[in-house]
Amino acid sequence: MSSEKRRQAILENIKKSHKPVKGSQLAEIFGVSRQVIVQDIALLRASGQEIIATPQGYMIPKIFDKHRTRRVIACKHDYDDMKDELMTIVNFGGTIIDVRVEHDVYGEFKADLMISSAYDVINFVQEMEKKGVKPLSYLSEGIHLHTVEAQDSSILDKIEEALKEKGYLLES
Repeated sequence: MSSEKRRQAILENIKKSHKPVKGSQLAEIFGVSRQVIVQDIALLRASGQEIIATPQGYMIPKIFDKHRTRRVIACKHDYDDMKDELMTIVNFGGTIIDVRVEHDVYGEFKADLMISSAYDVINFVQEMEKKGVKPLSYLSEGIHLHTVEAQDSSILDKIEEALKEKGYLLES
């Protein structure tokens, strides 16, 4: 199979999947290394394909659901509170779309998360611990933004209220 055909097959595989697809799964399917998959994804993105990499794998973002509401929530806490912050959001029915931090030199960093359940939170935290990596908020002394999506604004209000009660909400 040529590289171009493999990239098209990777794209189709991601498009038809109902859940994110891990790079290691794609590498196994196509008999190549995970690094080749990373390069193929980079080339697909460069050609205009909107593919996001989440902790759960690669996915094509769904068109924004007009019946759901999004809000950017500013937070500040240390590493030890990360799991509790994420659990608080998903337990109220929120989906953590992304995390963003501001770096003094590089500007804004953004990572797509797509965390929508306790299961996702546990896997995300375990993966960070297993790999010994720090969250992006480490670059900004714990200050970060989350785009959070929920069924309606009252749920987002409850999420913000709970985060405020726990001391995670960044306030002026």
